[in-house]
Amino acid sequence: MTARILIVDDDPFICDAVTLILGGAGHKVSSVNSGAQAIGTVPTLMPALILLDVRMPGISGLDTLTALRRAGVTVPILMMTADNSPATLQEVMFLGGSGYVLKPFDADKLVARVGQALSEAAAAVLPPPAGG
Repeated sequence: MTARILIVDDDPFICDAVTLILGGAGHKVSSVNSGAQAIGTVPTLMPALILLDVRMPGISGLDTLTALRRAGVTVPILMMTADNSPATLQEVMFLGGSGYVLKPFDADKLVARVGQALSEAAAAVLPPPAGG
């Protein structure tokens, strides 16, 4: 499944690496380096999925997640973090995150996790099967 994906991370190396990985898997990838850029970009880009770093200067990933959800963005938002503490992960889910990817990530696992989130989102909007 090919999808438009937005990567949001203040580290250009992470953006480049994730772009290479997901682009290689056939996705159309764009990236921005701040929460403010993400909030401004999402309405026009209309990504099918957002990968969002938890810790960024300025507007944090968690604050960006909150702002996007309040603005009515319903696409899956996977948080990227090196912090796998239960408190952080619980906060991600409480704020409307669709899950998380732990850094550093394995390319195959990242592609699989993105594919899973896209499949779950597609299944959630499919009409019920006709039956009789």
